[in-house]
This record gives sequence, structure tokens and C-alpha cells, in this order.
Amino acid sequence: MVDRDYRPTSADQLFEPTWVSRESAVEARQLAGPVYRLRGRTGGGIVHMRSFLARRRIEREQREASRPELENRVIHEVGSVGVRDIPFLDANPDWFDFFPRENRFFADWARSSSAAARIFDHWAFDIHDFEGRGQKREIGFIPRPLKHPAEKLLAGEGVSVHRLMERIEAIDEEVGLPFAWLFLMTHGHWVDPDVGHIIADGLRAGRVRLPDKDAAVLLAWADRPYLF
Repeated sequence: MVDRDYRPTSADQLFEPTWVSRESAVEARQLAGPVYRLRGRTGGGIVHMRSFLARRRIEREQREASRPELENRVIHEVGSVGVRDIPFLDANPDWFDFFPRENRFFADWARSSSAAARIFDHWAFDIHDFEGRGQKREIGFIPRPLKHPAEKLLAGEGVSVHRLMERIEAIDEEVGLPFAWLFLMTHGHWVDPDVGHIIADGLRAGRVRLPDKDAAVLLAWADRPYLF
């Protein structure tokens, strides 16, 4: 159908491939020019992130579909007085208030100081979307920083919240992005999640300060942490 020897030399030729010439000896009517596609891992290519995030509602729908079963499920808790049965939904009251971590990552970015920069200038997203035989569909991503600090930030025993504030400011400056440390923390590798909890406690106690919108994002994360 196409001649693989022809290669585009400009974006115009890539998007309008009928530029490919044919030898005069070829009398057959041209059906189409060559079609180019990205090749790589299964499911690779270009992903429209807004549509991808919309598909994350699948997990919420799966949880809702399991409501009848969960309403009848009990957890057997073994304690000093013996075994006690606890209704599953009593033990997990926010089970149906689930908000996917992938959506939270983008939502937190949009309402924080980081929103001054384009998210794709700082992060790549390793996406998976598969459905195993007899299993429910799994869809999500792991964020990968395009730039990270030279050293990891660990909470450490006895470290002060003020020292941690100095360290996170240094990370933001090194990466070139305000509030970068929080998103590096959700990645779970470059910033210890305990750092977020210590700073959140400092905010609640009035010992340290962050810009109001960043403080709101951090406190919401501390109340319901998510990690990748």
C-alpha cells in the first residue's frame, strides 16, 4: 500500500503524506500516502491526558458496583476480648468517596504555586492500562520527574521543622519550580513522605508558613495521603 523508502523531511509532509511521488511507470491510482505511527511499548504512542484522567472514573464505578457486596461484608477483628465482627463500611467510611491519586496529582498542581509552570515541562507519566484475564481493568500512571534534586530529603530523627523548610526551599530552587518538593514527595522517592507530615504539623501549630494555596494542598494531602 505504501513505499517504506519515502521519509518525510518536514512536519507538513508528515501530516499530509500525499506528497510522495510515484514513478510515471506506476499507473495504479494512489490510494494514500504513507502513514507514520510511534512505535514502542505496548499501548505506547500519544495519550490525551484529559481523556485519560476521565477514564480513571472506572475505578469509582467499580467500587460503586460492589456496594451490595460491601454492605454485607464484615471484618473479623481479633482483640484482647476475642473476635469482633465489624461491618466493612464502618471500618472504611470514606470507601465510596474515592478520588484517584492520578486525578489528585493534576488537581493539586492546578491549585498550587506550581501551576505557574506547565506540568509537562516538569513531569513525564508512565501510563498503564490493561485488563488481565478474569481480572478488573487496571488503569493509572507513575509520574516521573524530568528534573530531580541531587540528594534525597529524609525526615531524619529529631530534625526540626524549620530545618526541613530550609531544605524544601533549596529543592524548589534547585528544580526551578515553586512547591516542587510536594510533588516529588508524592512520587515517594526524592522526598520522604514524613517530611510532609512534619511540615503539616508545623503549619497547624503555627510554627511555619507556606503560601495559602500551597498550605491547603499540603494539609489536604496530610489528611488523606497518596503516593505513587
